[in-house]
Amino acid sequence: MPAATKAGGMCFAMPDVCKVPAPPAPPVPTPFPNIGTLNGCESTVSKVLVQKKETVTEASKMPSSKGDEAGTLGGMVSNVNRGQVTFKRASSKVYAKGKKIVYHTAMSAHNGSNANMPAGAHVAPSQVKVFVAM
Repeated sequence: MPAATKAGGMCFAMPDVCKVPAPPAPPVPTPFPNIGTLNGCESTVSKVLVQKKETVTEASKMPSSKGDEAGTLGGMVSNVNRGQVTFKRASSKVYAKGKKIVYHTAMSAHNGSNANMPAGAHVAPSQVKVFVAM
């Protein structure tokens, strides 16, 4: 699978059920997509470059996500909207500075540690020239 880098790419999860205000009624649970973009990743490896971009590892995270902005009262489970995105899967064979490299299709968790939508995936590759073993 293609290695993940800060060149771009996207993680996607659906549905991210958030509470939407509906005064005077109680909030309405509404499903939203939840998207994280890899070019905003933090804690990447800058010493190992893929296509001249920093490598995304299992320790990398996207500080905020997009798509659930209308759910201003937060998620049904997490009480968070626009939360961070982390990675749940990475290569078991390829490492960068001692950390497993994330690859295209790797599982991601959205909206922080108490995630509304824990089963997302890296759906748009960062690049398509350098591959890693899963």
